[in-house]
Amino acid sequence: MKVGADDEWKVIERLLPLGWKEAARERGAFRRARYTTDPGSLLRLLLFHAVNDGGLRETVAQAQASGIAAMSQVGLFKRLRTSGAWLAWLASAMARSLREQPRLPQALRPRVIDSTTVQGPASKGIEWRVHYSLDLVDLNCDWIELTDARGAELLERTPMRRGDVLLGDRNYLRPAGVSAAAAVGAYVLMRLRWAHCPLVDRGQRRFNALQHAAKLKVGQVGAWPVKLPIAADKAVAGRVVATRLPAPLAAKAQRRATQRASNKGKKVNPRTLQAAHFVMIFTTLPAALLSAGGVLELYRYRWQIELVFKRLKQLLKLGRLPHQAPDTARSWILAKLVVALLLERLYRNARVFSPWGYRLEALSSPPS
Repeated sequence: MKVGADDEWKVIERLLPLGWKEAARERGAFRRARYTTDPGSLLRLLLFHAVNDGGLRETVAQAQASGIAAMSQVGLFKRLRTSGAWLAWLASAMARSLREQPRLPQALRPRVIDSTTVQGPASKGIEWRVHYSLDLVDLNCDWIELTDARGAELLERTPMRRGDVLLGDRNYLRPAGVSAAAAVGAYVLMRLRWAHCPLVDRGQRRFNALQHAAKLKVGQVGAWPVKLPIAADKAVAGRVVATRLPAPLAAKAQRRATQRASNKGKKVNPRTLQAAHFVMIFTTLPAALLSAGGVLELYRYRWQIELVFKRLKQLLKLGRLPHQAPDTARSWILAKLVVALLLERLYRNARVFSPWGYRLEALSSPPS
């Protein structure tokens, strides 16, 4: 059985980055035309397996019935093992094309950095970590990286450019990451723990954000100039911005903190409960570019990346990893991420260029 002539896979291929077929051969994913005739048919099979609820057996049976490919279960397993590098290249190239889009002169680009974890079947811990950056201007992914559980959440692993404003939660506020951002002219806007990394005030005295925030009343916004020491003779200038939460929100935050500690078999620290009453931010954005109130408002948009992770896991079922072997598991996750990036491109093109999602000049002319 052959795929119908009116099949729209060619439209999907035109959303892929230049050189994707050559990359399949260079990275060892496609070596010869056996079972699949070209890199396109191989990619289609891999993506089909990623979005298919079934395992290898169900995938090859449905792929053969639909005319995508005639391949054995073992054959698909081998293709998964050898396609990880190619799928990683595809995901990286698709995200990079968004990150490198031109911006307006002097414009800042707010980006949210975070990661989510993926566990395999019968797993008792974290096996894989998806590192992700979301451009808040268009809500599209502009960088993605897959690591094993040892791949820590580090700001410095993220590609950064001048004018980027990198939003992150408490895990990302480390001197090395802030220094890397400052070196390229990017800014950071990070949530503070009560036990945050060392900060000093203008008089070179140790600065404690929670002690200063405790003086605020509900509705007040505090801002204090600080420096983050990077080395003995080097520091990055910034601000701590804070506000006190209304009582209902503070109580909710306290309950979450208590539950997290309970889940780990620990007793919640009293200062953790005190810090739950506040939102405390460290930022290197100068006040001339964004007011203290604006810093707090901008940080609220960090929640958008949590929504992205919910969609990936609930709609695309990223969290249901069916493979235990590291090579095949990695390829399956990367194929899922390529599907997510393709969906973003389809949506973006359809939103901007109505009523179709691809360039007409890219299509071959119909026979006369």
